[in-house]
Amino acid sequence: MNKPAVLGLVLGAVIGGAYVALQRAELRRKEATIQPRGVLSLVPGAMARLAFLVVAWWLAFQFTEADKYWLTGTLAVAYSLPLIWQLKRMSAKKE
Repeated sequence: MNKPAVLGLVLGAVIGGAYVALQRAELRRKEATIQPRGVLSLVPGAMARLAFLVVAWWLAFQFTEADKYWLTGTLAVAYSLPLIWQLKRMSAKKE
Protein backbone atom coordinates (compact mmCIF):
# COMPACT_ATOMS: atom_id res chain seq x y z
CA MET A 1 0.00 0.00 0.00
CA ASN A 2 1.16 3.49 -0.69
CA LYS A 3 1.43 6.33 1.82
CA PRO A 4 -1.81 8.17 0.84
CA ALA A 5 -3.84 4.96 1.20
CA VAL A 6 -2.39 4.21 4.64
CA LEU A 7 -2.94 7.82 5.71
CA GLY A 8 -6.54 7.59 4.53
CA LEU A 9 -7.08 4.40 6.51
CA VAL A 10 -5.55 5.85 9.67
CA LEU A 11 -7.37 9.19 9.49
CA GLY A 12 -10.68 7.51 8.69
CA ALA A 13 -10.30 5.15 11.63
CA VAL A 14 -9.32 7.96 14.02
CA ILE A 15 -12.16 10.29 12.96
CA GLY A 16 -14.74 7.48 12.92
CA GLY A 17 -13.52 6.09 16.22
CA ALA A 18 -13.66 9.50 17.90
CA TYR A 19 -17.18 10.05 16.61
CA VAL A 20 -18.36 6.66 17.84
CA ALA A 21 -16.70 7.16 21.22
CA LEU A 22 -18.52 10.49 21.62
CA GLN A 23 -21.80 8.93 20.50
CA ARG A 24 -21.55 5.98 22.88
CA ALA A 25 -20.56 8.20 25.81
CA GLU A 26 -23.60 10.38 25.19
CA LEU A 27 -25.89 7.34 24.96
CA ARG A 28 -24.55 5.96 28.24
CA ARG A 29 -25.03 9.34 29.89
CA LYS A 30 -28.59 9.64 28.56
CA GLU A 31 -29.48 6.11 29.70
CA ALA A 32 -28.28 6.94 33.22
CA THR A 33 -30.57 9.96 33.52
CA ILE A 34 -34.30 10.25 33.06
CA GLN A 35 -35.18 12.39 30.05
CA PRO A 36 -38.63 13.94 30.39
CA ARG A 37 -38.46 15.65 26.98
CA GLY A 38 -37.82 12.44 25.04
CA VAL A 39 -36.00 12.29 21.73
CA LEU A 40 -35.88 16.05 21.15
CA SER A 41 -33.42 16.43 24.00
CA LEU A 42 -30.90 14.37 21.99
CA VAL A 43 -30.93 16.64 18.92
CA PRO A 44 -28.45 19.39 19.98
CA GLY A 45 -25.74 16.92 20.99
CA ALA A 46 -26.29 14.83 17.88
CA MET A 47 -25.98 17.90 15.66
CA ALA A 48 -22.74 18.92 17.38
CA ARG A 49 -21.26 15.44 16.92
CA LEU A 50 -22.34 15.40 13.28
CA ALA A 51 -20.73 18.81 12.75
CA PHE A 52 -17.51 17.46 14.30
CA LEU A 53 -17.61 14.49 11.94
CA VAL A 54 -18.15 16.59 8.82
CA VAL A 55 -15.54 19.21 9.73
CA ALA A 56 -12.91 16.61 10.64
CA TRP A 57 -13.58 14.71 7.40
CA TRP A 58 -13.40 17.91 5.35
CA LEU A 59 -10.13 19.01 7.02
CA ALA A 60 -8.54 15.62 6.39
CA PHE A 61 -9.90 15.66 2.85
CA GLN A 62 -8.55 19.13 2.05
CA PHE A 63 -5.29 19.42 3.93
CA THR A 64 -3.69 15.98 3.79
CA GLU A 65 -2.51 13.77 0.99
CA ALA A 66 -4.71 10.94 2.22
CA ASP A 67 -6.42 8.88 -0.44
CA LYS A 68 -9.96 10.23 -0.46
CA TYR A 69 -11.62 6.88 -1.18
CA TRP A 70 -9.80 5.06 1.61
CA LEU A 71 -10.49 7.93 4.00
CA THR A 72 -14.21 7.99 3.27
CA GLY A 73 -14.57 4.20 3.19
CA THR A 74 -12.74 3.67 6.47
CA LEU A 75 -14.70 6.48 8.08
CA ALA A 76 -17.97 4.87 6.98
CA VAL A 77 -16.92 1.46 8.36
CA ALA A 78 -15.56 2.88 11.63
CA TYR A 79 -18.76 4.89 12.03
CA SER A 80 -21.23 2.12 11.25
CA LEU A 81 -19.81 -1.10 12.75
CA PRO A 82 -20.13 -0.16 16.45
CA LEU A 83 -23.64 1.13 15.86
CA ILE A 84 -24.62 -2.11 14.11
CA TRP A 85 -23.20 -4.11 17.03
CA GLN A 86 -25.20 -1.96 19.44
CA LEU A 87 -28.40 -2.56 17.46
CA LYS A 88 -27.72 -6.32 17.56
CA ARG A 89 -27.31 -6.19 21.34
CA MET A 90 -30.50 -4.17 21.73
CA SER A 91 -32.49 -6.59 19.60
CA ALA A 92 -31.03 -9.57 21.51
CA LYS A 93 -32.19 -8.03 24.81
CA LYS A 94 -35.77 -7.74 23.48
CA GLU A 95 -35.91 -11.43 22.61
